Amino acid sequence: MNLDMDSKVIHDEAVIFTDIEDKIVMLNVENGAYYDFDSIASHIWRKLEKPISVAQLCADLCEEFEVDADSFRADSLAFLDDLMARNLIIAC
Repeated sequence: MNLDMDSKVIHDEAVIFTDIEDKIVMLNVENGAYYDFDSIASHIWRKLEKPISVAQLCADLCEEFEVDADSFRADSLAFLDDLMARNLIIAC
């Protein structure tokens, strides 16, 4: 499933994660895969604690980081699609 701007996403409950300094490390308990995120990806992950639309997520992040909205949306959708493919987030 590919996400679009109207999709709502949230962490998958099968993922255990913690903050280490300003980064997130996580384990998907269903498949045993371990991940770590850089500071920007970790910032995005923290925003997925409760359901949020991709459009709202992008709007919030564009405001916080003052980036070009069009390219940021495309990058964000690709990142979220990757998280979905790895069973780290779910659409709700």
